[in-house]
Amino acid sequence: MKLKVHGCRGSVPVNSDKQRKYGGNTSCFEITFGTYQIFFDTGTGFRTAKFGGPEIIKIILYSHWHHDHIQGLPFNPNIFDPNEEILVSSALSPSHVSRQILRQYFSGSFFPVDFIDGLDNFRIHEFDYIKERFKHDFKLEHVPLRHPGGATGYRIKIKDKIVCYLCDNEFDTLQISELKNFVEGANVVIWDGMFTDAELLEKKGWGHSSISQGVFLHKKHSVEKLLITHHTPDRTDDELDHINSQLPEGVELAYDGMICKI
Repeated sequence: MKLKVHGCRGSVPVNSDKQRKYGGNTSCFEITFGTYQIFFDTGTGFRTAKFGGPEIIKIILYSHWHHDHIQGLPFNPNIFDPNEEILVSSALSPSHVSRQILRQYFSGSFFPVDFIDGLDNFRIHEFDYIKERFKHDFKLEHVPLRHPGGATGYRIKIKDKIVCYLCDNEFDTLQISELKNFVEGANVVIWDGMFTDAELLEKKGWGHSSISQGVFLHKKHSVEKLLITHHTPDRTDDELDHINSQLPEGVELAYDGMICKI
C-alpha cells in the first residue's frame, strides 16, 4: 500500500518563495493498493493526481464540504474521461445531499462549468454502499469530527495495514475514548495540526487542532506514524522546518509530493 500527499495546506492555497518545500495545495491524500485508488478530499492538490486507468477502481471520500477540500475536483482532466468511472461518497451526508452541495458549489454563480450532472462516469453513492460493496477487499469505518458545518474522519484497513484520516477536527478531551478505538494500531494517522497551542487559544471554534495535540495522540496510543497536515496558510518553510525539528520520532509534517510506503 502507498500513501501520497497531493495537498496539505489549510483553508486556501498559497504560492510564494517561502512556501515551496511543504507546498501550497489544499487537502488531497491518495491511497493505492491492488486495483484500488482512493482519495481523501479533492483540494487543489487533486489537480495533478494521475489516475491508474479504467481497470483501477477509483473512489473519492469527502471529509466535509468546505471549499478547500473540494475546489480541485474539476481541474483534474481525468474526471472528464468517460472511461474513468469515479465513485464518490461521504459519511457526512446522504448521497442526494452530497450531490446537491457539489452541484451548488460548481454552479453558474460560483463556477463557470456545471458538470456534476453532466458526467455519467461521476457517480455519487451512499457511504454504506461503498463500505458494503468493497468489504471483502478493505474495511472502511468513519468517525464524527468537531468542525463548523460537520466533518468526518475515515479509517481504512487493508489486510493488516491501517490508515486514518482525521482532518478538520477541533480536538476535545471528550473525544479521547472514541479516537483511541479509532486509531489504535494504525500504521499512519493523518492529523489536523493547523495551529500551535498559542494560536489555538485565539482560534477557539475554528474547527482545528494543534500540533502538540497530535503528538499527545501519537504518544498515548499505538500509532506507528503521525502525519501533521492542514498547515496554516501563512506558515513558511523555515517555520515548518523549525516545528519539524522538534517533533518526536514517529511524528512528522506532511508535504506536497510526500510518499509513504505502508
